Amino acid sequence: MKTSWLFLLGLALPISAHAAGADVACYATGSQAGLNACAAGEFTKADQQLNKVWKAILVKYKDQPAFLEKLKASQKLWLQFRDAEVAAHFPVGKGEDAATQYGSVYPMCVSQLQTDLTQQRIEQLQAWLKGAQEGDTCAGSIKNSADLK
Repeated sequence: MKTSWLFLLGLALPISAHAAGADVACYATGSQAGLNACAAGEFTKADQQLNKVWKAILVKYKDQPAFLEKLKASQKLWLQFRDAEVAAHFPVGKGEDAATQYGSVYPMCVSQLQTDLTQQRIEQLQAWLKGAQEGDTCAGSIKNSADLK
């Protein structure tokens, strides 16, 4: 039963990656090693985008050191959350091997989850780059959108 579930998961995840806008040609390789590499590449792209957003925030908010200190603490905790979330999705017991437990799809599944979580974080952080509407009393540290132009 577990093997058939993993097989179906292996078929479904690349399809969901296609739907999410992943590089279709990359996922057409057919081999699991190729699929793993494609998913890892998608995570690398998402991580690079996260770093671009991060750097842009650091520039736009350089006049708010207290905010940046709190944001850095938040990002450090988010990285811990991301890693813990992956571990919760694919728990591995002491002395066990994840590849043995979850099969050859494991690296692909981990990369896809990391990509999804990273894209969610990018959306969260972009609020500081888009800015808040005039009069948004709950915007907190988010600058007014007119001030960001």
